[in-house]
Amino acid sequence: MRLIEVATFTFPNDTDILESLFQSEGIEYYLKDQNSSSIIAGVGTSITVKEDDVQKAVSLIRQAGFGSYLNSPYN
Repeated sequence: MRLIEVATFTFPNDTDILESLFQSEGIEYYLKDQNSSSIIAGVGTSITVKEDDVQKAVSLIRQAGFGSYLNSPYN
């Protein structure tokens, strides 16, 4: 199983919306540095998904209006 980091968010609250969407779509995800970003300025929260779920996750991120947070090459 290969994991892909698809997006990095500046504010951890932004990931709350996506967590709900991912859960409803059955996408398994991992958050990195979720607690650090609220304490240390400039540290973002990254969302990582299984390689098989990348396109679905990217689509959901765009639909939720967070396309600007997508990592290259998905943006």
